[in-house]
Amino acid sequence: MEFLKNFKQVLGFEGTEEVEDIEEKILVEVDEELEEEGLSVPSSSNLKKDIYENTGDVSDYQTIFVSPNNFDECKKIANYINKEKIVTVNLEHLNNESAQRMLDFLSGAMEVKKARFITVSKKVYVSVPDGTRSYVEDENNEIFE
Repeated sequence: MEFLKNFKQVLGFEGTEEVEDIEEKILVEVDEELEEEGLSVPSSSNLKKDIYENTGDVSDYQTIFVSPNNFDECKKIANYINKEKIVTVNLEHLNNESAQRMLDFLSGAMEVKKARFITVSKKVYVSVPDGTRSYVEDENNEIFE
């Protein structure tokens, strides 16, 4: 996974077998726990593949609006974040548990790219890339740079 690779590079762990073994063990444990609870989860082998795939060419667009129907679509959204796009995510089609899982996953991708979430409503969020100026008109009238 690209964001884990970047994270390991920052910490100086890139290429160490010990870290890769721990990562594999964690992925297997998470898969087993989620399957026991009856939740669908991408297999560990799918997680090991490049996380940023099958998203089409979005290079001509600055802003992308996404309304995912299941957790598996978070890979596509993480790709948009990786490409430093402004991404509006509408989670109204997901149950609360899946929506929270998706927000947690995307928060990791955003942490790597130093992006931030702006909450529009209970189920609508905007990922804003680092260095993008934005103004939120609400009771705080926040300006982000």
